[in-house]
Amino acid sequence: MSRHAPARIQELSLPERSVRTMERELEDLPFDGRLMDLTYADTHRFPPPSWVLPDFTAAASGGGMTYTPYRGDRGVRSAVAESVSGFLGIEVDPETELILTPGSQAALFLALSAIVEDGDTVALADPDYISDERIIRFLGGRVARVPLDWDGAGLEPQLDLDALEAAFAAGARTLLFSNPNNPTGAVLAPETVRRLGRLLLEHDVMVIVDELYSRLVYDGQPFAHLIAEPGMRDRCITLLGPSKTESMSGYRVGVAVAPRELIDRMEDLQGVSVLRAPAYAQHVLTRWLSDDHDFVAARIADYQRLRDLTVMTLNSSGLLHVRPAQGTAYMFPNATAVGADTQAIALALKSEAGLLVNPGYQFGPRGDRHFRICFAQEETAWGVAMERLLTTLEGLRR
Repeated sequence: MSRHAPARIQELSLPERSVRTMERELEDLPFDGRLMDLTYADTHRFPPPSWVLPDFTAAASGGGMTYTPYRGDRGVRSAVAESVSGFLGIEVDPETELILTPGSQAALFLALSAIVEDGDTVALADPDYISDERIIRFLGGRVARVPLDWDGAGLEPQLDLDALEAAFAAGARTLLFSNPNNPTGAVLAPETVRRLGRLLLEHDVMVIVDELYSRLVYDGQPFAHLIAEPGMRDRCITLLGPSKTESMSGYRVGVAVAPRELIDRMEDLQGVSVLRAPAYAQHVLTRWLSDDHDFVAARIADYQRLRDLTVMTLNSSGLLHVRPAQGTAYMFPNATAVGADTQAIALALKSEAGLLVNPGYQFGPRGDRHFRICFAQEETAWGVAMERLLTTLEGLRR
């Protein structure tokens, strides 16, 4: 047995930034009491739609195949393709342009694995989702960071297109970003998405866009799907799923829409790794995006009330500054005024307040002095949690 982990496993730690070392320090820090985990939503307070469990049970009771095709049950794919077509504004072929995966996390891994070769450079928004850089590095790729400017007062969030063009000129052939952005909740304006599409065409670049939160958008904010922009059908992989907005994370189903050649590659990769999305759980997707519009509207209203309460409480504290999330159930407060580094803040919040947060370094260098919280919590418990959070940060500042 080898005493050393393979180099690609070591790359998952992002060793030059000591990310895994700091994560383990946070994980191993003891807490005597009940820990409130603010890294994800409270799915007891915000459960899935009422039809999800019955549809799963019916499939598991004989109504669904146990061994589906690797890319998913044909009947489910047909239903999903129809609803996804209406959602994205394009026609999606259920046989050739869509694959069901074990959650959108697997879709992300398959998408990158289908494109990135050893030594390739991938342009990556900074900050962005916690796993993006790790997967790229695991595959032997390099990262060219592209700043996401999300916190300017009165300004629309912007992906730095000049920096992106420079990355393309230096050899990046793939772009990866989330919209709405995880961790900041920023939503790119339709004009920014259009400009991005033109730039990708000009430089002949492939793109993976994580749109997991694209239904969870506030204040009537318009949302543009990159795949629907001119020329994007042949170069865009769009990742979707019901795990967050619809609270179906436990069912482990995700969806990717992409050109035929890339779906074929992703199916080949799925076939030698996890085989398929959970067969019975695939059936919870047949009514997703079609029979849950009222459910999602009510969920957005509930989350928006929590968002507004969170913004008011944190911004009035004098300790934190946060821009209201335009989408997602996350916020990414700037804690510079506390005067402590990101790790010290995360450690103190766990040990003193009993709150687990995502330290900003997990999302890229621009996450320094920030931390991510999920505000989709039971209202009374969330109010208490914010009091404990601010009390702990005030103690750190003193």
